[in-house]
Amino acid sequence: MILIIMMTLSLLGGQSPAEPHISPQTPDAAHTWQFERTDLDIADTPSAQKTGGETREVIIRKALNALNTSHDSDAYRFSVTPRWIPGSLERVDAAKITSVEPEGNVERYTNFTVTYRERGRTQTANVQLMVETERMLPVATQRIMSGDILENRSLEMRWVSVPYDRGQLVEQINEIEGKTLRRTLSDGQPIRYADISSDYLVEAGDTVEMIYEQNGLRIVIEGEARQSGAQDDEITIYNKETRKRYVGKVSSPGVVLWKGTL
Repeated sequence: MILIIMMTLSLLGGQSPAEPHISPQTPDAAHTWQFERTDLDIADTPSAQKTGGETREVIIRKALNALNTSHDSDAYRFSVTPRWIPGSLERVDAAKITSVEPEGNVERYTNFTVTYRERGRTQTANVQLMVETERMLPVATQRIMSGDILENRSLEMRWVSVPYDRGQLVEQINEIEGKTLRRTLSDGQPIRYADISSDYLVEAGDTVEMIYEQNGLRIVIEGEARQSGAQDDEITIYNKETRKRYVGKVSSPGVVLWKGTL
């Protein structure tokens, strides 16, 4: 009778309370599955995450050190954060990272070469880091209007965020003191070399030659410069005979090229 009851429970999917449950998976199979899973997800293990974090920190520290070594600390300062680092590099032991050097110009997104030792060999990998650059530069301490003479009292040196540095920014106050401003500056704004007028080739009130050239026709007339202008500046000229005002581009001392009629 007991045998019949046990067979009936087995067919119905049940089991005898007296019989222990035995998993259909053997210990060897379970062990193999866990090993394969660990191998596939090795980057997600706590030890791998710790290694990746330490490696990133070392890369950032060495990149920052390379930037500070190659730039004057009184004129530049940097902050660096990772933008893209290969996963294979993050799994490298942080102690094996030997150097991190920038490639080319330092910009907001800068590529770096990482050198490390792996299995007794020197290897390299590329990463991209976001570099925030600040420079100590002369800035306006108040609003300065176009045409004003730059004076020491209206300028001071401040740290300025510079996303891209192409050599356009004035670096020292003595470079521009006494120069004429070509565009209006706001308080705290750095100054570009393009914002500064070079020596005037035409002074306001001068009599100048204005050259008109169009379709092979060349006409030269005289006029009075209503503005001072350096090379390639556009100024206003007045002609008494025509009683009209013209816009001309300064090309040489006392000579402007006609650009339009006002």
